Amino acid sequence: MQRYKEIAISLKEKIVEGIFTEGNVLPTQKDLAHQYKTSRVTIRKAIQLLIDEGLLYTRSGSGTYVRNNIRKNNQNVTQINSIFGTTTQEVGKIITSKVLRFGVKLPTEYEMEALSLKSSEPVYDIGRVRYADGKAISIEYSVLPLKIVYGLDEEILQSSIYNYIREQLKLTISAAQRVIIASKADKLDAEEFGLMIGEPILELNQIVFLDDGTPFDLSKTRYPYTSGRIVADINT
Repeated sequence: MQRYKEIAISLKEKIVEGIFTEGNVLPTQKDLAHQYKTSRVTIRKAIQLLIDEGLLYTRSGSGTYVRNNIRKNNQNVTQINSIFGTTTQEVGKIITSKVLRFGVKLPTEYEMEALSLKSSEPVYDIGRVRYADGKAISIEYSVLPLKIVYGLDEEILQSSIYNYIREQLKLTISAAQRVIIASKADKLDAEEFGLMIGEPILELNQIVFLDDGTPFDLSKTRYPYTSGRIVADINT
C-alpha cells in the first residue's frame, strides 16, 4: 500500500477513536511529517483522502480540522466516497465473513464489458455476508478477474480481499464508479438482516479501479434499511 494511504488509515483510526478530537485542529503537516517520518507532500495527500471522505476540512490560514459528530455519523454508515473497504471503514469492530459462494467461471457479456475482459478470461464469482461484531451489515456479490486478483482462497474471503490486494499483491486501489438504488429484501436479506421479505434494501453497485485505471472489481452490495445510511460529503 502506498505510504500516504497507510497514513490516512492511521489518522482515520485516531479520529474515530477520539485521539484527534472532533471540532479541533489537527497537528500541523510539519508535525505529522515528523511523527510519521515522511514528507509534507505525503501528509498532504493523506489529509486530502480524509477531506474527500468527509472526516476533515480546512480553514484558510487556520489549519485542518476534524469534523464534528464523526463517531456519531460513522455509525452504520457506508461512505460512498470511501475506497478503503469494510474492514477499514468499521474501525474498532471485529469484521468477519460468511462465504456464500466462491468459484471460478467465464464472464458474462456485461462482466466482460465492465471489467475489460475477453470471453476466455476467467473471473472469481464471490458471495459473502459481512459482519461487524457478529451483526450482519452487508451482503456482497463480487466478480474479480483472475489475471489481476489471483491466489484468492476461503481464508482470505473470511477477512479482507482489499487488504490482500494492497498488502500481498501490492496493487493500489484508487477510484470507484458507484450507483445506489432502492431494492426489496429477498429471502437471504430477510434472514441475515432480520427483515421481512419485501422490506426496503439499499443496494450499491460499483466498478472499482486500480491506480492505472484498470477495473478489477464488479460488485453489488446490499444493506438493511434498519441500520444502513449512505453519506456523501460534497466539498466545493
